Amino acid sequence: MKKILALTLAAVMAAGMSTVAFADKDDNLVVRMNPTEEVTFWYDGDDDGEIDEKVVGEDTLANMAKNERISGETTLYVQLKDYDTAKLVTDGDMVKGWRVYTNWDINKAEKAKIDQYKIDGKYCYAVSFTLPTADEIKGTDLAGEIIIYSGDHKRDEANDWRKLDIGVTYGYSETQFDDEIDDVEVVSFSGIDDVVNMTISDIFEFEVDVTGQGKLNLKNNQDFNKEFAAMYDYANIDFITFEKEPTFNKIGRVYIYAPEDAFIYEVTADGAKEINGLEWDEDYEAWTFRTRTLGSYAISDVELDEKTVTEDKDDSSSTTDDGKVNPDTGR
Repeated sequence: MKKILALTLAAVMAAGMSTVAFADKDDNLVVRMNPTEEVTFWYDGDDDGEIDEKVVGEDTLANMAKNERISGETTLYVQLKDYDTAKLVTDGDMVKGWRVYTNWDINKAEKAKIDQYKIDGKYCYAVSFTLPTADEIKGTDLAGEIIIYSGDHKRDEANDWRKLDIGVTYGYSETQFDDEIDDVEVVSFSGIDDVVNMTISDIFEFEVDVTGQGKLNLKNNQDFNKEFAAMYDYANIDFITFEKEPTFNKIGRVYIYAPEDAFIYEVTADGAKEINGLEWDEDYEAWTFRTRTLGSYAISDVELDEKTVTEDKDDSSSTTDDGKVNPDTGR
């Protein structure tokens, strides 16, 4: 699942409200039909390859934007329209000779571009740009200007129909600590000077002193790690993963509630790693160990003592014209 962040997105109206006459068909490419029209930004919200979710920028200076949940590194799309018909642009000839000017004042995203995309199930042309990677524990800002203009006209003469003044503040959503951490991102421990117990469903618990603890990104999941599981295809494995590997000021104690006959490992890119100090706690009926950093853990029904061996086929034989196989004689 793609990581989900808090976004405040503004498509702020440019100064100037005068009506601009269009001289010819080449002038008809716009991002909005009038300077006060709300601009719709489309994106792939659930990371399924479909651009079918949207956030609408409110073009007023008093109330600049709606709050939405968008992830860093998300590409945003603004559909282009034909000013004469108010329809989406689907004809590639209409975008020939058009350019995109991008100027970022705060932070640095990639240059915006015009291309054809399938948005909300329909192919059309749009301006797109991608948000930079978000900071792990605080909001990230992006501000600047995007202008589309014809190669036959000066960029600074582009009217408000073709301008997007972008003001974006995005970052992981922040919450105050409250025991269960199944669905959290950045967690603040402000005002808590004590030992706390944080839990994930009925499978995980972490007991730690958070006195003086700063904010931490505790985003976690129980997604199946197919790459790791492929190393041990003889085992049934469940996973608990802290995506940002948060490190606490003090050492705490982890409890993983799994059967006594289960096998618990740390997940690494190289495979299963034994956890120092791992032991069975009769009172808690859980596997337990001490740590400052929360990582990724595998719960297996069998010991992961050998990796699955994938043998390459030795294709040393040759095939004759009649389809018969001649074995390699070694000569």
